[in-house]
Amino acid sequence: MAVRKVRNHIPQDLALLVLSKLPLKSLKRFGCVHKPWSLLFENQYFITMFGTNFISISHSYYDDTSLILHQVVYNKSRRTVSYLHLLSSQSFENRLKLDLPTPLQQEDPIFYIRGSSTNNGTLCLSNADDSTLVLWNPTTDEIVVIPSSPMESVSPYWSTLISFHGFGYDRVRDDYKIIRCLDYFPLSERDLFYLNLPEEAQSEKIFYDNVWEIYSLRCNTWEKLDVNMLSDTNQHILYTNDGICHWLNNDDRLWLVSFDLSSYVYFTTSTPITIPTRDANFKYGMAAQSVVLNGSIALISWYPKTTTFDISILGELGVSESWTKLFTIGPFPFSIERPIGAGRNGDIFFKKKGVSMEMGFEPLEFAGLFVLRMDLESARVSGAVMVVFGVCYAGAAALVCCCSAFLARSI
Repeated sequence: MAVRKVRNHIPQDLALLVLSKLPLKSLKRFGCVHKPWSLLFENQYFITMFGTNFISISHSYYDDTSLILHQVVYNKSRRTVSYLHLLSSQSFENRLKLDLPTPLQQEDPIFYIRGSSTNNGTLCLSNADDSTLVLWNPTTDEIVVIPSSPMESVSPYWSTLISFHGFGYDRVRDDYKIIRCLDYFPLSERDLFYLNLPEEAQSEKIFYDNVWEIYSLRCNTWEKLDVNMLSDTNQHILYTNDGICHWLNNDDRLWLVSFDLSSYVYFTTSTPITIPTRDANFKYGMAAQSVVLNGSIALISWYPKTTTFDISILGELGVSESWTKLFTIGPFPFSIERPIGAGRNGDIFFKKKGVSMEMGFEPLEFAGLFVLRMDLESARVSGAVMVVFGVCYAGAAALVCCCSAFLARSI
């Protein structure tokens, strides 16, 4: 009887193929098993193969989702207005304007999207001065007006700055939650004069520390959190992934801060500067934005006034060494202001700077949503979609797509 020889060596090509399909967190751990595997991301062939699989594998995060675009423009009457549009089709050519919930239906309203839940498409919206905060489901048109908190006004001599840091779904308790930070500042002499308040009261030297609060829809109450987290200093994109809210802080260096809506535990992850110095005489610092790319946390980093972007993926929260740069995209032959989000199939959404045009009475500026679409074979950009909405006056600070593009369940 012939004895079959069992091969105890896995061919290199087969090993790379299998490893390229693993999640990044698992792949990093495999580097401890076999030393050459710890150097895989120095192999450009493997990086391309891993990136292709990363983009092509569908993720449940995007199941039954649609793109909702927040548009802020100056109209012909020189008034600032906000709109919501539901975008559909691969090229995002089809759009449907959504009617705002009743509490926000004012003349020329300005509102902000504070977050979205991919659980059932609920959006968290607020008006310009944050005096009205609502949860709104565009599918059912169900509206919940969030009550105010006693911590919003601690003293008539102090003003309160409210910074929203996230909204999402708590799967453990079947609850929707909002997290925010309240900072307090003494009123100026001018404010005291207009409010007819005595300046002597300020001599008490009372100081109020900032306060973190979390709102529970199930309990319909705000609760003070006993945490000392780094607050958001970016204010462009706040997002929630798997019940964890994320934001960026760059007080001393760039940090990713992540807060679990179920356990109230937070993580801080330092972010590496992944951009090489492309110009020795470059005088501008690095800019960065964090998004959810195909279900994973991604950091998009670039130098201002350039159009080349590096994309790194985080393998594990709290482990700075698990950041891995996968893609470099660009440069592009037009100006891009910043990324505003990501969608299915590796789509990355950017706010594109407008082109001034003469319209008969004064220059107007068109601004649009620019979409980078990754190629599944080469993990490089294969196409771009330019979607133009509305008109903005040149030089306006608030242009189309100025806040964000959000994913929400199909409606």
